[in-house]
Amino acid sequence: MLDHLSEGRFEFGTGRGSSSTEFKGFGIRDGDTTRDMFDEALPEILRMFRETPYQHDGKFFAMPARNVLPKPYTLPHPPLWMACGSPSTFEKAGRMGVGALCFSLGSPADFAPLIKTYKDAVGHAKPVGAYVNDNVACVTQLVCADDPKEARELAMSMGSGYHTSLVFRYLDTFPRPKGVPAWPQLIPEPDAATLEERIASGNRIVGTPDECARGVQMYADVGCDQLIFGVLASTQPQEAALRSVALFGREVIPRFDKDPVHSTTRFREASRHAAR
Repeated sequence: MLDHLSEGRFEFGTGRGSSSTEFKGFGIRDGDTTRDMFDEALPEILRMFRETPYQHDGKFFAMPARNVLPKPYTLPHPPLWMACGSPSTFEKAGRMGVGALCFSLGSPADFAPLIKTYKDAVGHAKPVGAYVNDNVACVTQLVCADDPKEARELAMSMGSGYHTSLVFRYLDTFPRPKGVPAWPQLIPEPDAATLEERIASGNRIVGTPDECARGVQMYADVGCDQLIFGVLASTQPQEAALRSVALFGREVIPRFDKDPVHSTTRFREASRHAAR
């Protein structure tokens, strides 16, 4: 339905679940089971997108012959993505020909070997779908302001330490790095020196448009195709977030967005031609 409402702008993200809080809520006993469930479900969802009627009798679910509606607006299906956090999942995403959504709390240098693993695998993918979505998207934070002091003060006071503490509390498939306290102890908010270290390494995109552009370039240099900013995954005021996004859009995006046609749009167009 979202694909129809957006006239083909929808992209289909998938994942096994990042915590026992999630999968045990559905009566699934352990994380290993979700791997087999994912492997059965994704190809079947793609069949539901295109087949009339559709039916399935598998290990984890069954469906008698039905026409599953609505069919996607994008033919043969929207671009496919998979949440990735370890080398094995990056390799799997590449091998399946789906985009890799990188969820990590590190720097671009930390992403580099994972992205390489993906790019090596996607080069000889056997796509689960009708085409390869050769894309890596990394998630990080953004604070962009004309005044570097204002950007830093906001970044040090918006609750990012608390948010990261919650990540390690609930997403128990994420290994807890050395020095990260166990809940209910909290990761402290960054002081000025720590924040500067994070900015310098690209761990956080914070500062003036020029500083933010340097951080974005670090991601581009390690092969990242797209960035996703968790702008409101914090106590950052909405007005400040809107100013930050608007400034980033005016001053930073044009430095990198040189192609009038987005890569995902090219994949969509290629898939439409292949479907005709």
